[in-house]
Amino acid sequence: MIKCVIYDLDDTLYDFNEVNPPAFKLMCEEAGRRFNMDPEKFGEVFGTAYRAVGDRMPEDILALEPDKVDVAAVHSRTLRLSYTLNTLGLPLFPHVLELYDLYWNYILEHMRREPHIEEVMQELKKRGIKIGIGTNMTARMQYRKLYELGLGPYLDFVTTSDESIFDKPDERFFQLVVRKAGCLPEECLFVGDNYRFDYGGAVKAGLNGLWYNRLEKPWNRVTEEEKAEAIRNDVMITDHREVLNRLG
Repeated sequence: MIKCVIYDLDDTLYDFNEVNPPAFKLMCEEAGRRFNMDPEKFGEVFGTAYRAVGDRMPEDILALEPDKVDVAAVHSRTLRLSYTLNTLGLPLFPHVLELYDLYWNYILEHMRREPHIEEVMQELKKRGIKIGIGTNMTARMQYRKLYELGLGPYLDFVTTSDESIFDKPDERFFQLVVRKAGCLPEECLFVGDNYRFDYGGAVKAGLNGLWYNRLEKPWNRVTEEEKAEAIRNDVMITDHREVLNRLG
């Protein structure tokens, strides 16, 4: 019996791919204007910051992660902007803070809830089922997204990689999720858009999983074999209301 449903956030509760490109373009164009440089050049350097920030983590942290990058800090746009400006020999203040706000404020203002997610959460609460969030990214920004999406009142807990240190699909991330849920792993259902990180990571950690695939994302890099496997095992859903059907 499922006692808790845990959702990923980005590309599961709203379409990040819809709002990220224009937000990123806006940030790069503003940087180009401020520093009299090609916005594409700024964007190229920013694009290298994810791995660069991860590689700069202390050795005792890097030793915990075989890829030496997938830890919570790499998601910080503050750190990525700092790296980008340092690399380009540009001043940090006030630009890190202002470019950060420009990027995220656009996303917060333009993101839209995925279809039917609120009505599903309402029904889950009626059934006495806990609702949690299990998401990579920095905690404050994920809380802001949930607040702006209007989903905060339905949530019993939020777990971010900022809190656990480790990103999905690391089993230690899911162990923290289960502890917060206050029930057994097999009593938890994890729903997310990334087949390997969300569904695969959850199942490996002993949870039940569903792959939310209303809009396939290019960065998920799902192979045809994996998609066929998901269909064969009946774990792919394209509508949040299907969660309720699976619960009976």
